[in-house]
Amino acid sequence: MRLSRSASAIAAAITLASGSAALAAPAPASSDAASVNAGLQAMRDYNLIVLKDLQSSSQVQGKTFVGGNLSGGSSNYMTNPGAQAGGVALTVGGDVTGGSKNINNGGSVKVGGDLTSGANMNGGGGVQAGGDVKKVNANGASVYAGGDIHNTNAKDLYYGGEVKSSNGTKHAGDTSADGLQAAIAETTASLATDLLATSDYFSDLAATNLLTYSANGQQAIFDAGSGTGVAVFAISDLNAALKNRSQLIFNMPTGYDAVIINVAGTKVSLPSSINFNGPTGLGATVIWNFYEAASVDLGSKSWYGSILAPQAALKNNNFVEGAVVARSMIQNGEIKMGGLGGSNLIVSQFGGAAPIPEPAVWTMMILGFGAVGSMIRRRRAFAA
Repeated sequence: MRLSRSASAIAAAITLASGSAALAAPAPASSDAASVNAGLQAMRDYNLIVLKDLQSSSQVQGKTFVGGNLSGGSSNYMTNPGAQAGGVALTVGGDVTGGSKNINNGGSVKVGGDLTSGANMNGGGGVQAGGDVKKVNANGASVYAGGDIHNTNAKDLYYGGEVKSSNGTKHAGDTSADGLQAAIAETTASLATDLLATSDYFSDLAATNLLTYSANGQQAIFDAGSGTGVAVFAISDLNAALKNRSQLIFNMPTGYDAVIINVAGTKVSLPSSINFNGPTGLGATVIWNFYEAASVDLGSKSWYGSILAPQAALKNNNFVEGAVVARSMIQNGEIKMGGLGGSNLIVSQFGGAAPIPEPAVWTMMILGFGAVGSMIRRRRAFAA
């Protein structure tokens, strides 16, 4: 139990009791501020983060991080990176198998294990792998492999094993890829800790806004109104909230640092009736926080807004616009750019003892204590 969060919870409860819930406030401070902010920064740095395995037959416009293995058919990376251009386009902690991977706009690749799927490096990016490398076209760039290199074309080939059927200047006995897999595993563990802290922090925030419906009941409407700071929606059952509706409407937030939609439930899916044709750019401010989910299935629906589901197996069959975080993923639709803004939300560090309230405030606090108990929960551990 995080006692340092209780003061923030009390403040939120007082806000609700005083009838000003419609006005969003700045994000409460947190004793985990450094970790929460690191999780938010990761969602700015990457278009897609999968902590375990990714199976993909689609594409990612920005940068991709995969803590486990990458499999599936042919897939494309850094196709339209915008502010994420340059550097490592694809990082994979395990093995890369299946169809050929196409890396665009000069991005490079780092793989902790074997890269046997083949890869086309479009724009001059290089390859570094802790294990074997096969069927890579690196054009004028270099390929580094801790193991063997087969059927590869590059300017320079650096390897710890042997080379077969490959073109490029050969540099035997290279050890520069040693330790790469361990380094990626360390980064994965850090990301898991930070992203879980971010999801957990958001899930404890008191709701400030309600989902509403059109007069004919066909439209489910998320509208935070006008305000600043952080607006929060809480949805106990997303499928039930959207069932028998034909359209999900999200009115573009303009003045907020962030709009958080906390979605409860261990298994989340969308009803077949709903369509989400959101305004572009939602992902810069809106975060769908599936904080309890073990699985999230978006079906064939397009989706707008960043997705934070660090414990979930996520599946999509249409595009998602915004940053995406999942434990594992089956990706059958494009992940588009449009993730979090550069500094639109910063969580401050909680410090010192909570101030003793004035007597006149005690009545409102007592009204809020019931809400406090429901908001404080144990941190969920990242399951192995």
